[in-house]
Amino acid sequence: LTMSGWLLGLTSLVAVLAGVAAAWWLVHPMLNPGEGGWALPGPLSLAVVGVLVGLPLSVPAVVLSWRDARARERTRRVRARATKDDRRAYALDLVRQIQDVSPGTRTLRATVGGEGGTVLSFRGDLGAKEGERLTAALRVDLQELGFKRVEGESDGKSWWARV
Repeated sequence: LTMSGWLLGLTSLVAVLAGVAAAWWLVHPMLNPGEGGWALPGPLSLAVVGVLVGLPLSVPAVVLSWRDARARERTRRVRARATKDDRRAYALDLVRQIQDVSPGTRTLRATVGGEGGTVLSFRGDLGAKEGERLTAALRVDLQELGFKRVEGESDGKSWWARV
């Protein structure tokens, strides 16, 4: 659901007016029971007034928060284009993480190459199946950083996977 600023403002205004009208309609007869109004028992009347006034008055804040959260998410996705240095830093951090979680000692090196640094290359202890699983798991991150392909060489065997 997308809303323009005018529609969001109009919706918020209608919600606030509905809350104020509901409050007046409920509170006025309770305050003047002698004029043919009605009165609920003390705590129940306060609960009813609180719900009928609070819910419509909270709608603008909820809608604005929701809209702000969506705008932040959209901004995060459309951030500046990643540079070759960003991809290189990501590759080095990825190697460090792989070595940290590996059960034994793993010799692994990553480089960024290809045209514009869009190919992530691994050399060392990372086989084809592991490399393909890694690529599949990190596909979104790799795409956001601008990688086109991940390739590797282990024990003299080469492999590659498309991002």
